[in-house]
Amino acid sequence: MCARMSPTCQHHHSGINLTMTQKSTIATQITTLTEIIQAQALDESTRLEALNAARGLLATLESPTERIIQDVVMNPPILMALRMGVQLGVFTQVSEKPEQGVTSTEISEGTGASFILVDQIARLLATTGYLKQSGVQTFKPSTLTLAMADPSMEATTRVCFEIGNLCTSKAPEFFRRNNNQFPNSAKDSPFQLAFNTDQSYFEWLGQNPGLARDFHQWMAIKQKTTTNWVDWFDIQQRVIKDSNEKPQHGVLLVDVGGGEGQYSWQFSEKFPEAPGRVILQDLPQVIANIENPPNGVELTPHDFFTPQPVKGARTYFMHWILHDWSDENSRAILTHIVDAMKPGYSRLIIHESILPDLECDLPSACMSIMMMVQVAAFERSEKQWRDLLNSVGLTNINFFHPQEVARV
Repeated sequence: MCARMSPTCQHHHSGINLTMTQKSTIATQITTLTEIIQAQALDESTRLEALNAARGLLATLESPTERIIQDVVMNPPILMALRMGVQLGVFTQVSEKPEQGVTSTEISEGTGASFILVDQIARLLATTGYLKQSGVQTFKPSTLTLAMADPSMEATTRVCFEIGNLCTSKAPEFFRRNNNQFPNSAKDSPFQLAFNTDQSYFEWLGQNPGLARDFHQWMAIKQKTTTNWVDWFDIQQRVIKDSNEKPQHGVLLVDVGGGEGQYSWQFSEKFPEAPGRVILQDLPQVIANIENPPNGVELTPHDFFTPQPVKGARTYFMHWILHDWSDENSRAILTHIVDAMKPGYSRLIIHESILPDLECDLPSACMSIMMMVQVAAFERSEKQWRDLLNSVGLTNINFFHPQEVARV
């Protein structure tokens, strides 16, 4: 599970007077430090620590008004420009011509879009670093351009903008209507108001295959950018050890709701000789669309709101499942797994975030809000996790954290 991470240091400088010479060298020092960092290959822990320090520096330099204007006025157009950049294929076109660059005219002529529209979008993308302006109305790729040109990142931009952005914009109206109460259910949230539907998020997604494909590509990115659980969790001791003593049907691992199998891939690649079967479960339409299944992994259609068909497995594993569901729905999911577990032998591993009670990191806080406005759920603290698991009869509960503990 994701760890609570150390707070960012804040340097208090009241009472310190800088001379004009010192003031003039601050920008030079920051520029020099930037060049030094660009020339180095930082390990992940050092990079994250430096990133937090840099954010603290930026917060010190910004005035409160500048920060508020950025968040309230500037961020919405930036999100729109990113979405339009994907829609117009700007990132792909610019990435394909890294040397000569691409002009606004060429993008306009190639897409049929208005030149003024293209130029407006490209200008904003350049000011935010998503393009590199090399001349008048001429753009070359930056590192962000190349990243955005990746089909998975384009998919992520589409699904997050089309769904998440609309839900957050409709949330104040939804909460005003319901007297500012937490959503009652996954069928009574800002999502339903935003899309004028009585379906839940996942039901609606099933009726919109284009965005469903984008969603699964987004999940694949999240899985790739998350600390690989097989690299830090003690699988030898807690999963593989003694797995042959009392197995039923020889099942070592059941990846419940495992999507396209990223975590099953990680497990099978890290432990190819592990004894026992590995089973990947998800809804029939998800399983049917897996084109490259993990090596040696069995694919099984399964709805986790129905009884778990695999009984007595050594390990049941879930990642990013329960944060999509309220406590009531989570208890239903967990109860089916608990009923299938063999006492004294089976165990359940839940790989999710733990929402810190103090000094919460930005990604966790944002994700918790997105869960609320889309599926009437939220990220849980350690106490909330413990209460939820205790409520279905799970009492021998341990929390484990990645070794590289750093705040993002």
